[in-house]
Amino acid sequence: MIDNSDVYRKIIKRRSIRRFKQKPILLDVLKKFVNAARLAPSAANLQPLEFCIVNNKDLCSKVFEALSWAGYIKPEWSPAESERPMAYIIILVKDSKNLWYLRDVSFAASNIVLCAEGEGLASCILCKIDKEKIRKSLKIPEQIIIDSVIALGYGAEQSIVEDIVDSVKYYRDEKQVLHVPKRKLEDIIHINKY
Repeated sequence: MIDNSDVYRKIIKRRSIRRFKQKPILLDVLKKFVNAARLAPSAANLQPLEFCIVNNKDLCSKVFEALSWAGYIKPEWSPAESERPMAYIIILVKDSKNLWYLRDVSFAASNIVLCAEGEGLASCILCKIDKEKIRKSLKIPEQIIIDSVIALGYGAEQSIVEDIVDSVKYYRDEKQVLHVPKRKLEDIIHINKY
């Protein structure tokens, strides 16, 4: 399969990264990611999402304490203090009655992480989070749903994609390199019939 488009190359290259360099991210760059999320497809164009950028060092520490990292890696693991994300974008939902908001969240998150990749930044979408800790730390109103957190920073690691053999579980090898099993294209594609 040959495709020279820059977007396709970014999609193929992007992985969830959990170790970051301690290099600040410009606020304008983070706003650019939110703008890309704002323009993502929205079911019935209802636009139920809002976003909270966190780049203050103290608040980043509070958000970090509310996150669970790399559930497959045992023993329990999280980035060292010198590897933590430099910013977060928290995806918020202002309309809980919207039956399709999870699709909107997915489109928005995808736009954010792909824009990050385009800017040379790494990302990790986290859904196993302590929402009440985040709500309290960032003074998010009770009626707003906290959906997920996207951790951002300049990557301090790379991961290796490999074909699934026995398990979907990602793992770190003896050199602490992250390996991510993915299904083969020929195992998931159907053309004109199942």
